[in-house]
Amino acid sequence: MSFYFGFNSPEEQEKRRKADLQAIGKSVTEFFWDVAPAHGFEMREGQQDMSFEIIDALIHNQHFAVEAGVGIGKSFGYLVPVLLYNKKIKKPVIVATSTIALQEQLWNDVHDVMPLLNTQPEVILAKGQTHYLCHKRANEYINMEDAVIPKELTDGIEQGFQERKQFSSSLPQSIWDKVNIQRFSMRNCGSCEKKCLYYAIRSQLRYTKGIVLCNQDILTAHLRQLRRGQDGLINREAELIVVDEAHNLDDKVRSATTERVNQSKILGLIQSATKEIKSADRQNVYKETNEAQRRIRTFFDSLKAQMQQQISNSQQDMRYADRFFFDGSLESINLLKSMCSAIKSAALSIQVYASYDFNNRSTAASDELDEQSESLAELIEELDDYLLWIERKGSQAELVYCPKNTREITNRLYFNGSAHTILTSATLTNATDGSLEEQYAYFISNTGFPTDEHGCLSEPKPSPYPYDEHSMIYYCDDLPHPTREHEAFIEQGVKRLLDVLDISGGKALVLFTAKSDMEEVYSILSQMDLPYKVLMQQSGSSQDHVLNEFKENTNSVLLGTGAYWEGISIEGKSLSNVVIFRLPFPVPDPIIEYKASIAKDPLMDVRVPEMVIKLKQGIGRLIRNFTDTGIVCIIDRRLRDEPPERYHDVTWASLPIKNKTRSLDELRNFYESLPSRHDDVER
Repeated sequence: MSFYFGFNSPEEQEKRRKADLQAIGKSVTEFFWDVAPAHGFEMREGQQDMSFEIIDALIHNQHFAVEAGVGIGKSFGYLVPVLLYNKKIKKPVIVATSTIALQEQLWNDVHDVMPLLNTQPEVILAKGQTHYLCHKRANEYINMEDAVIPKELTDGIEQGFQERKQFSSSLPQSIWDKVNIQRFSMRNCGSCEKKCLYYAIRSQLRYTKGIVLCNQDILTAHLRQLRRGQDGLINREAELIVVDEAHNLDDKVRSATTERVNQSKILGLIQSATKEIKSADRQNVYKETNEAQRRIRTFFDSLKAQMQQQISNSQQDMRYADRFFFDGSLESINLLKSMCSAIKSAALSIQVYASYDFNNRSTAASDELDEQSESLAELIEELDDYLLWIERKGSQAELVYCPKNTREITNRLYFNGSAHTILTSATLTNATDGSLEEQYAYFISNTGFPTDEHGCLSEPKPSPYPYDEHSMIYYCDDLPHPTREHEAFIEQGVKRLLDVLDISGGKALVLFTAKSDMEEVYSILSQMDLPYKVLMQQSGSSQDHVLNEFKENTNSVLLGTGAYWEGISIEGKSLSNVVIFRLPFPVPDPIIEYKASIAKDPLMDVRVPEMVIKLKQGIGRLIRNFTDTGIVCIIDRRLRDEPPERYHDVTWASLPIKNKTRSLDELRNFYESLPSRHDDVER
């Protein structure tokens, strides 16, 4: 057991800390050289190197970043030193991911490795709040007169279910969104503490000495609270943080600092806050509240007009875009300022008259209206420091904004405190040539990862899988341009898609960059008499049903976009062909365009790195173990050899599969020569 007594000098404490870490390093060596082989674990050099480098970085007081390819076993690569650290130092450790699938996998991995290390720490799996049932909201919804109440919901509640995954997959996401937790607080949710699982988890997080498995959103919120001098969401003694799927970190930090202004919500807040005032005094605030409502409607009408204009005038991608550009014109800025001023006046007026009733304490609506007013006032005061955009919300438009300096915020939260941060992902680099700083350049640019003595970049750990023996990439140079000749590209792209699907007999995941393309291709394929079933990604967060059908029907074809590029893992012959229907260059997006606006070379410094990282993620869906085999087909001419695009060499060099062809005949011969084609046993 290690204790750092207060009367020890800083030098003595540092000496003791390094001695403890060196002892942990010896235990790591013993595990990989003796314990793991004795229990049947295969030796993986990259995994061991990763573990040793983590300890070395901690000894030298450095943050650490490493790209660990698929098959390295990166989870065990950091869990072994993390668990030994927790056992020796007696302080909690936080492991944060960006997907539920990895969180749940880590829960299993931790419990697999704990007995081998002779340690039994408390392990807390903390998903985002929307994954848990809110008993209060559920009761309110069930008691509504016109509520549609599925049997799956009532049956689940009767059985004591509290997590989304416990309820039937057939429960509509729209219903779950009416009964899950939306705005948790330890103070306001106290009345439900004895029966609320999420309340229990949040309470555990504050005092645990063990291992916390959470998402990057919870971790970022925790670090932001610590920076403000608050207690944080997790035990503040945690001085070791691991961020897996770290290629998403800047997006998660941006999301945590993003504010939203929704017309329906803010009008509802004004209405609810007005009702908190005694009826005799309400007429005193009507002038301000009516004016605020009028200006709110005027402003949001202008947002909807901007959004519709962009949909009408833009290319195909914007039909289903989530984000649209706020035009920033003098007229739009003046409408925004006018609305914010009116909301502030209404909020102040409501607070004044609510304070006359000393028996009626301010309640949630007036507090939230005041909070929204203050946030908007800050936006107006520092408008040049914020990035503004519009998001579609059903048929409505939302105003969304966040600070422009996400890089500086990420650096301050993750690399400027007392904790050491370990970051890893299968896709952190955007190039394979040059110095480590050049290979990790886009990641560094997005996160502000320190490149001085406080940060350590590791040599990327390539996947051990035999890619070139087990897989081949097909690419083409004879199709229309995907954006400039979009209609012709869809028509001829579908024909080429049918050619490659014929080679694999279905068994394919087809990845799209735009929902509009996916739906158009699905519509065409659905009208054909094909020898395999065509499935399409469903709306909502749960994809279990369609993914299970794809796995079970081994000849089916699954069309997907968004999270399907990195959020699914399907081993065996069900997925023998990954089709990239267009290179995943980012669609028009205010955030990407802002990054491009401050880059020296927008194409090569922003758009290409974004594309390469996502392309690597998509291709990574094919080979998930040492026996997986199959093909990757890129339906896009922009990786042609002649004439090459500027990004030709850097893209091809970044891909794990070097075995490639432009010949469909060669692709067919390769596919039919694969070992798995000669037996009926699933790989």
